[in-house]
Amino acid sequence: VGVHFQSSGHHLFAPHYAKKQVAALTAARGIAACDLIVGFRRLDPTITKQLYSSLVDCHLTHGCEVIIDTNKASFSLLEDAQHLILRRMLGLSRNSILAPLFTETGIMPIRPRRVILALRYLLYLLELQHNHYAFLALQECSHLRESGERSWLSDLDWAIQHLPGSSLSLPPLRDLTTESIANLIKGITDCTMSSLQQFIDGSSRLAFLQGRREPHKDGSTSRSVSTLRHYLTQVRRPDHRITLTKLLCGDLTPVTFRASPASTRPLPDQHQRLKSCRACHDALQPETPQHVLLQCPSIPGMFPLRAAFLAAMAQHFPLPHSHIFTDTSATFYIKKFIFHWTTVVTAAQFIHDAVSLWRNVVGQIPTPESDLEAEDEES
Repeated sequence: VGVHFQSSGHHLFAPHYAKKQVAALTAARGIAACDLIVGFRRLDPTITKQLYSSLVDCHLTHGCEVIIDTNKASFSLLEDAQHLILRRMLGLSRNSILAPLFTETGIMPIRPRRVILALRYLLYLLELQHNHYAFLALQECSHLRESGERSWLSDLDWAIQHLPGSSLSLPPLRDLTTESIANLIKGITDCTMSSLQQFIDGSSRLAFLQGRREPHKDGSTSRSVSTLRHYLTQVRRPDHRITLTKLLCGDLTPVTFRASPASTRPLPDQHQRLKSCRACHDALQPETPQHVLLQCPSIPGMFPLRAAFLAAMAQHFPLPHSHIFTDTSATFYIKKFIFHWTTVVTAAQFIHDAVSLWRNVVGQIPTPESDLEAEDEES
């Protein structure tokens, strides 16, 4: 309860950020304990999101109406806590790409969320009676801002202008209305979603998330930048769901697959040694997820697994003749299998089994680095 602050040090509210990071992580450990009770990583993402909203978000947003985020070092404590919690929720590694943490869960990044809550508090202040102390304090903040001094309003304006991809600013107090603040909140939300989508569209590791449409139970689809995705709720097997999530969120590259999904044949000369397929021994063929899943003919045990899966998919979609895929068509069909309400569970099972098989196979394939080490030992 209350706000922690200090009279010494560069940032007045630095202790508050530190305290709230600890509180958020403590609440997250409580959620993790629930996960251990029901079985490791078996807690349903829908329930995990509800627990996050009720137990963690309150700490990450505490005091945001008073404390505007102008100190990057202090605020990064809250961002780091949110990233850690969402990565655990999705089953991703500590170094996974950040954008999918929000696009796949429907949770807003904490930075714009805190700014939006501060704007809603500003809306509340504007609706107070003019003799209310809080309203009078707001007027004083406006006078300080107009005279070029720092104030709550100037800090809020700074925070808005420094949001990722933002071109927005806070108008002078005399120009603020209920409608203008509502438009500003909508603008921040749209800007945040646009920034997330632009990052995904520009990332080679997130090619499976580019241009996708969210399927619904009635067979319809919609374009949504950020929502709790269908595969997180439909795929009940935790191991299948986590493998699928890692694939879509780029967390299997380059650890499991050498090349990102956006890589195409032929590989440039400088990438052939480190990104070519270890099973094909084809220097021009990148080791992409789609190549391993649907194309590579040299993986022991993959053919019957792939054939059974494609036979099941053929009942829902027309497939290429003889099930021969190009790099482009392999990517297209993997996305089609995943982003379909009816086939996502079967697709997740196949992807998990295929990735497990691939990991066993590549563990027995000498890498160029190990070959060089062996040559050094012989010499």
